[in-house]
Amino acid sequence: MKFKLKQEKMRDMLEKLSVQNLFPMSIIKASDDKITSIQREKNGVGLREAIFKKDYFDELEITEDEIIELDIQKALNVIKKIPSNVDLTFKTKGDKVIISGKRVHINLSYRDPKDDDIVEKMPYTLEDGIPSIKGVKLSADVTMKLSELKDATDYGSSIGTDFYTFVASGSKLKIRVGDLHKFSDFVLFETKAKVEGEAESIYTVGLSQIADTFLKDEFSIFFADEAPILAFEEDENSYLGLLLPPQPKQKQWNNMEKIMCKICGKKEDIQKRLNYFNQHGYDCLVIWEHELNENTILRRINSV
Repeated sequence: MKFKLKQEKMRDMLEKLSVQNLFPMSIIKASDDKITSIQREKNGVGLREAIFKKDYFDELEITEDEIIELDIQKALNVIKKIPSNVDLTFKTKGDKVIISGKRVHINLSYRDPKDDDIVEKMPYTLEDGIPSIKGVKLSADVTMKLSELKDATDYGSSIGTDFYTFVASGSKLKIRVGDLHKFSDFVLFETKAKVEGEAESIYTVGLSQIADTFLKDEFSIFFADEAPILAFEEDENSYLGLLLPPQPKQKQWNNMEKIMCKICGKKEDIQKRLNYFNQHGYDCLVIWEHELNENTILRRINSV
């Protein structure tokens, strides 16, 4: 595998593979005059597919099919140190990836991926142009401005949430930005997206990374009720798509999540654990060991 790109375009390529460090390692395949990668998210949720066709590169040379696993985030960090507009060559030699340019020769180790880690294709089929996953059609078809997704994730950052409820209804897309419990701060954001179909689902993974990685002014989304969301952008030479899981709706009691947590460990760790559960939409009721009797527990619950 060997290809040539300007520094800024190689940086763009690696950023598409990394998606803001959501996929720090990448299994990369070179075959059929293109370079492709389907990668699981580092915590096992979500998939990313990237395709770079021959015309994406200044030069592309593939003498035989090759598949490698590379620390993309490390490669990206190094490429960022090189001035823009420098001509770079990326090639595999032995067990190394060599990235070379004017006065720089970077040697990065790669490995052969395990068979179980290789994803041959994305887990959806197309039916009349609509993605379908295990018989569930992602029937809400949305074309959205990237600037509007950035606005939504900026709201999320401002109020400290990763919860985004997408509601497609009446040819409009609204996004509720905010956690799910009763006392959450939230922003209801109405987009100008083009929408076909109706659906509602909650997502907590990957949206801010998409907003910071996609480059085109518009991108596409497909989703359905409590189903994964497929977000992608493409042009004649490249494709980047992410399939992200939904956040399951949680049972509510009196319109509020009630989780009883016995928190073990040092006293100073308690707030850290509370913050973790709060960030994921749970209100926590702390019951101390000396309070573990029926009357005290009922009184504490009813006081919430």
